[in-house]
Amino acid sequence: MFKLSRLVIVYAIAAPIALLLGFLVVWPGLLPMEVVGAIVLFLALPIFLKWHHVLLIVFWNAVLSARFLPGQPDFWLVMAFLSFTISFLTHIIAGKRFLHAPELTRPMLYMGAVVLGTAWFRGGIGLAAFGGSSFGGRYYIFLIGAVLGYFAFTSEAVPPAKAQKMANWFFLSGSTHVLGNLVYMAGPVFFIFYLVVPTNMAVGQYNAESSSTEIARIGGMGMAGFYVMCFLFTKYSLRGLFDWSKPWRFIAMFLTVGACCLSGFRTVMVGLILLFVIQFYLEGLFRTRMLPIMVAVAIFSFIPVLFFAQSMPGPVQRAISFLPIEVSSEVLSEAKSSQEWRFEMWDAVSKQVPKYLIIGKGYSINPDEIFAINEAARVGESVNSYEGVMLAGDYHNGPLSVIVPFGLPGVIGFLWLLASGYRVLSRNYRFGDVQLRRINRALLTCFLTNCFCFFFLFGALSTELSVFTGLCGFSVCLNGGIRRRVAPKPMPAPVTHALAMDPG
Repeated sequence: MFKLSRLVIVYAIAAPIALLLGFLVVWPGLLPMEVVGAIVLFLALPIFLKWHHVLLIVFWNAVLSARFLPGQPDFWLVMAFLSFTISFLTHIIAGKRFLHAPELTRPMLYMGAVVLGTAWFRGGIGLAAFGGSSFGGRYYIFLIGAVLGYFAFTSEAVPPAKAQKMANWFFLSGSTHVLGNLVYMAGPVFFIFYLVVPTNMAVGQYNAESSSTEIARIGGMGMAGFYVMCFLFTKYSLRGLFDWSKPWRFIAMFLTVGACCLSGFRTVMVGLILLFVIQFYLEGLFRTRMLPIMVAVAIFSFIPVLFFAQSMPGPVQRAISFLPIEVSSEVLSEAKSSQEWRFEMWDAVSKQVPKYLIIGKGYSINPDEIFAINEAARVGESVNSYEGVMLAGDYHNGPLSVIVPFGLPGVIGFLWLLASGYRVLSRNYRFGDVQLRRINRALLTCFLTNCFCFFFLFGALSTELSVFTGLCGFSVCLNGGIRRRVAPKPMPAPVTHALAMDPG
């Protein structure tokens, strides 16, 4: 009887909504897209209530957009807010506790307070998508979502039987970075997929193809290949990729490296090399015969690059142009120009640092400033090409992206978060379950690689804080908290012969 009444209630609610959606399909201008999106989310609410934690893991590294919502947020951001809300309400109503990880809870809360405090001092978030008078508030939402996403991760533990599957999804979802490029190359027939796939990579590729001075790159290949390599380390480890009885593993690794080369980003290739080096060290392979094998593979891979670099496609030449090899003059000129452009911008931004040491600049952008730059360029005044990028807070530099928007409080919070994250991931790797050792090692490798790239290659706090909080949160929920060294049990004192013979 209960099942029947529940079914009647479901049909009583779903049938009118289904009819309404049918009318909206026939007359698409009848209601705004936001209303349609809200209806779809309402219908999907039972799925979110039951699977919100799994969906959070699956979509965290995915590059997909919910274009039917105001501001067109990314899926990971939507899931971060939804999963945290559901978890928090469950904690209040049912008393379900979050996983205990105080080492990370404190820096996460501090970082969130710094972000909100800076936004308050600098005029609020002011989202233009919701009628605000300023731009730039989207970055605040990214940072708040990254912190809330961490707590959503720690709302429950991943069952050991599903650990490998969840780790696979966590990293493989990052391969969606390339979808924007693939849809663009597939042609207008497939442009319908841009309803859920961001267009920034496709726009960059189109602009490069339309320019006579830029190298057309498949930019999404870089990060997609990076996450696929992390998946391979999670699934097989570096030693397992060189298992010659299973050659398809090595082929998969080789193709992944080739895909990264097509991105044309030097930072991706340096990061990929560092990923290999850290994984090689953590697996202890430098003490085995794998060391000469890896050296031989590196040498034989470098020889064709050394002699045939100028015959390779432009994006590949640009990606490996940091090596001591000769590339075409066009590629060399474009790479050098990009490098000089960054140095000039960093020099200009660094002069603003003393001004924002105590209270950061924040992300709020006055529309009048944007208009002034555009108007100056229109009338032919001298405007540096990086001024618009500086105004948006996209400095292409990790340390500057922390200290300028959030000052010293942000620097302290971010360094505290990274130090705590390293300590937690390291403990889970060293003292965690043996069955999870391969996954924990890959998480630690990915974390250290991203730290190095953030500080020394390319970084943006607004878009990369979620990378660090996601790795930390997934490690905590995977291991059921923070693993610690288990003290050996004391041996029982030996019984002497005299005591053994004493009848009392």
